[in-house]
Amino acid sequence: MPRGRVIRFRGFAIGEFIKKNYFLITVFLLFVIGIILGVFLFEKNSTLSDFAKNYMTDFIHSRTDVSFWGILFSSFLNSLAQLFLLFLLGASLFGVVTVPAAIIFKGFVQGLATAYLYSAFALKGVAFNAIVYIPITLVFIIILVVSAKESIRFSLKISSLMLSKTMPLNLSFEFKDYCVKFLSFCAFTLLSAIIDAVIAATLITNFSF
Repeated sequence: MPRGRVIRFRGFAIGEFIKKNYFLITVFLLFVIGIILGVFLFEKNSTLSDFAKNYMTDFIHSRTDVSFWGILFSSFLNSLAQLFLLFLLGASLFGVVTVPAAIIFKGFVQGLATAYLYSAFALKGVAFNAIVYIPITLVFIIILVVSAKESIRFSLKISSLMLSKTMPLNLSFEFKDYCVKFLSFCAFTLLSAIIDAVIAATLITNFSF
């Protein structure tokens, strides 16, 4: 009997988690869909294969023979640009559509890059992906997914305001909260850039492609 209670409790907890984090789970699934599409379509189209090759070449070259501070600054600015784009999209009526599309595209590029490493460099590519590429990109991907959730949510509020036939909603407080959240995402982005610089400066030179 106690065992059954534990099972019901766990089921309730999972259900509550899904209910409370519906947007976050949806955005994460969109990102995963993008990865799957990237991996699946990599060898189906030569243009995509060339894009993946150029992307990884730029990724490696931008972190080779570059100082720690140079990598950190470049990584931070690049991540901030992506966050700023999500912020702008979320503050518009079109964010409901464009933010999910941006997340799928981000996952798509991630899938293409992973497929290229595996296809072009075999075990060396697997090692590079596991030791360098995934650790460098993982933290920012988490930040991107969470920020995309906030962008979609705020864009939905704007949509409801525009389409509402009743008393207009005041979004001033929600917009301030939206800005504060993105400022916190920027702070975590700095952590992501530091991880990028540390890994690139210490490990990437151990691989030659």
